[in-house]
Amino acid sequence: MRILFQSLIEMGRTPGYFSGMQERAEKIARPGVQVDFVGMPEGLYGGSVPSEVLKYPYMANMAEQFILDNALRAEAEGYDVFAIGSVQDPALEQARALVDIPVVGYGESAMHIACSLSSKFAVLVFQEGFDQMMDLRIRWLGLSERALPTALIEADFNLVGSGLTHAEPLLEPFMRAARRAIRQGAEAIIPGQLYLSEAIVRAGVTRIDDAPIVDGLSANLKMAEIMADLKALGIGVTRRGYQHARPPAEMIAHARRIQKRDEHIPHPSTF
Repeated sequence: MRILFQSLIEMGRTPGYFSGMQERAEKIARPGVQVDFVGMPEGLYGGSVPSEVLKYPYMANMAEQFILDNALRAEAEGYDVFAIGSVQDPALEQARALVDIPVVGYGESAMHIACSLSSKFAVLVFQEGFDQMMDLRIRWLGLSERALPTALIEADFNLVGSGLTHAEPLLEPFMRAARRAIRQGAEAIIPGQLYLSEAIVRAGVTRIDDAPIVDGLSANLKMAEIMADLKALGIGVTRRGYQHARPPAEMIAHARRIQKRDEHIPHPSTF
């Protein structure tokens, strides 16, 4: 089984993030599963960090086009699953309507697993604007009754990045926000952006006050394996209704040719 894993971070920006995920993926995935990682084109965010850019709907929509490029590329190159490693699940529904291989998202996967582990969960994010974004996503997935309002922790992209190797300064605000959510009724915690999830997992934190922490990478890869297994059994995504309607191949090819999209597809990297 081959999984193409899409990140919203440029691969050259934080190589330790990707190499660490590659190492963990080899432990998480079952034998015979190959996971390749692909990020955003270098320089996409200019002098800003991804979380500062993606909080704006227009900028997020532009980034989603690169995700859809890679969904098509994953199918064309024989990958079994396309995994989107961002908690807000960018372009997830569009990708499912575009390709016939399974497409999974970190946010949706983590939330469904949290529902199996608990009655109520809370998502913790950094960067103002992501809290509202996640509340809208939770509502879209029909999980508002199972979730507390998304909590914003006192951290930024740089603090989270440093937390990948030196977690102590990050753990304090994360623990504080998690315990506040637990007092309000959360029984499981989802670290929001995968960048944050990786920092928390690498610090060895799996439970807080007996509430499980959902490991984003594990949730996404295990859901990818499940969906690939179901696809092999003949159980694939619906093609009924507007949301999952797949355009004819010639229509896709024409649109991509006019927009010159095939010039923008980066190659996946392994570490």
